[in-house]
Amino acid sequence: MSERYVIVIKRVPNEDFTPLEPEFKLVYMDSLSDTEKNNLYSEILPNTEAIIATGSVTSELIAKALKLKVIMVNGAGYDDIDVRAASALHIPVYNIPDTTAVATAELAFSLMFSAARRVSELNYKIRSDQKHYKDYFAIGINPGISLYGKTLGIIGMGNIGSKLARMALSMNMKVVYTQRHQLPIGLEQNKRFLYFNDLLSVSDIVSIHCPLTDETRGMFNEKAFMRMKYGSILINTARGEIVDQKQLVRFLKTGKLFAAGLDVFPNNSDIDPELFTLPNVVMTPHIGSNTEETRKEMASRIVSIVKAVCDNEAVLKGNLVNPESIKPRKN
Repeated sequence: MSERYVIVIKRVPNEDFTPLEPEFKLVYMDSLSDTEKNNLYSEILPNTEAIIATGSVTSELIAKALKLKVIMVNGAGYDDIDVRAASALHIPVYNIPDTTAVATAELAFSLMFSAARRVSELNYKIRSDQKHYKDYFAIGINPGISLYGKTLGIIGMGNIGSKLARMALSMNMKVVYTQRHQLPIGLEQNKRFLYFNDLLSVSDIVSIHCPLTDETRGMFNEKAFMRMKYGSILINTARGEIVDQKQLVRFLKTGKLFAAGLDVFPNNSDIDPELFTLPNVVMTPHIGSNTEETRKEMASRIVSIVKAVCDNEAVLKGNLVNPESIKPRKN
C-alpha cells in the first residue's frame, strides 16, 4: 500500500503538523531530502492527499497531485493559490481567517499607535544620535497625533476588521467602514457604513483589511490619496498590491499623509527604496499573524480540517473558499 502524503510548501516556526503522523507522511517542499527529490513526481505527488499552502500553489502542482483531496490556506489570504485550477478538479480550498484575526488586528492597532505617536521614528533618532539625544527631550518638539476620539475608516469589516473596530471603540474612536455589502443593522454596533470615497474623506486613519482581487488591486492610487483627509494615516496589513507605493511615497512627502504603517508589500517583500528614507513610515516584515499562540492555533485548525476531509471525506462548509468545487449530487 502506498504512503499517504501531506505536502507543506514551506516550514514555518511554531507550526506543528506532526499530529497528522503516522497516518500521513509530511513532506516539506522547501527542505526536500535527496530521496524525496528523486521520488517527488513518481511517488510523492501522485499520492498526496493534502497541500498546506504556506506559499504558492500552482496549477501544475495541483494537476500532478492525483489523489489530492484538499488545499489548506495557512491563514486568510489565498491569492497565491490557483483556486480556479483546484475548482476545475473539484478540490476544495479552505482558509482559516478567524485564527489570524486577533493577532493581525493587534498589529494594525500597534502600527496606528506607532505612526500617530511617532514611536519608531523617535526611537531610531534617540538611538542613532547618542551625542545629542538629550535635544529630543525638549518640551513640545516632535508632536504626534492622539488617536482618542479620531475617526477610523476600515476597508473590509471581516474577521480582522471587526476585531480592530472593537479595539478602536474602546479608545472612544469613531468607526466607519466600507465593503461590498453593508452589515445587517443589528451587527453594526456603533460602526457606520460609508461608500469608499466618503470614507476616505472623513477618516483620520484608514486601515486596509480586504482581500487582494482584481477590484482591490491598486485601490489606493492617486485619486484615493487625493480624497483622503490632510494629515491622515494609512495602515496596511492586508496585501501590498492594494497600495500604489509610488503614489504613497508622493503623498507622504508632500505631507498630505501624516504617516503610514505597512506590514505588507508587493510580491511579499518588494519595498520601494524611497520608503526606507521616510521617517514617517513604520514597516514590519509581514508579521500580522506571527505570534507563537496564533501559529500554534493555525496549525491545530489545519490538522483538524485535513483529517476531516481526507479521512471522513466530509464537506465542511465553513471557510470553504471555492464552493463551486463541490461535486453536484447525482439524483
